[in-house]
Amino acid sequence: MGAERWNQKGNEIFSKEALNKMRSPEKLDLAMSITTPIGWMGLIAVGAMVFAIVVWSVFGSFTVKADGMGMIMDSSGISTVYALSGGTVDEIYVHSGEKVEKGELIAHVNMAQEDAATRMAQYAPELAVSSREAATRVHEFDSRRYQKESAEYIYSPYDGTVDEILVGEGSIVSNGMPLIHVRIDGGRENFKGVLYIPVDKGKRVEKGQTIQLAPNGVDVSQTGSLLGTVRSVSQYPVTTRYMQKVLGNEQLAQWIISSQQSSVMEVNFDLVRDPGSESGYLWTSSVGVHKPITAGSFCRGSIIIERQPPIQKVFYKLSQWLRGR
Repeated sequence: MGAERWNQKGNEIFSKEALNKMRSPEKLDLAMSITTPIGWMGLIAVGAMVFAIVVWSVFGSFTVKADGMGMIMDSSGISTVYALSGGTVDEIYVHSGEKVEKGELIAHVNMAQEDAATRMAQYAPELAVSSREAATRVHEFDSRRYQKESAEYIYSPYDGTVDEILVGEGSIVSNGMPLIHVRIDGGRENFKGVLYIPVDKGKRVEKGQTIQLAPNGVDVSQTGSLLGTVRSVSQYPVTTRYMQKVLGNEQLAQWIISSQQSSVMEVNFDLVRDPGSESGYLWTSSVGVHKPITAGSFCRGSIIIERQPPIQKVFYKLSQWLRGR
């Protein structure tokens, strides 16, 4: 009777959980929880990230690009009309952007000294002492007059568009001095262009490489880049005077040189045709409005000259570090 009372009292003093803890204080009979489901998810995410980095380091690539500036032109290019003799420009019959035809009069040069010589030759036959001498002097006068007229009237030797007028009315010119740049018509179905790239990277550009171009006034973030292929690369750096002759603009040539802060190589390229495009040429993106390309458009271009797996770059840097120790 007394024992039963004591057991009932003991049961009231110790709870069931306390008694279980006393029986197995180390809980060796229970399974241990190593991690939670959230922990497993985090571990899987980290593992996937590490795997992706390894795959990218082997199969991905770092690219080295050669960037340059230049111009898109038609295949016929720009030609220069020169003065045929010395004198004063008293008339210019065309203006920049005007269409001209072959044989059209574009300027007149007043040759004052030649005028005086021609007038003197005009009276020479009257002073001749014989008929043979008179005939000779008549021929001399006709020849001098023809040469004068041929030299003082400047005609366009091409069908094209006046790109730039290099002199003004009243300017004094000498024989062989450039007067007008004419952009020759013809070949407009096949545009070409030039890029000027710093010499340190220009030497690594090769024929056939792809160029991504951004013509002036085009937002490449909306339309993508215009595509071209390298046709040739100059063997040596080009001079500002040579660039001026190619581009037809002295200020543009000087600006490109100053912007690149280096000697430059000339890269000639052709645009890639795409009959299905509104512009007639291939772009990196099919979205956006691709307006027709016009000759004389300034452009920036980029050429990938090297692709290298990231892991190769890591090994290269590591070997440099080890050699430096």
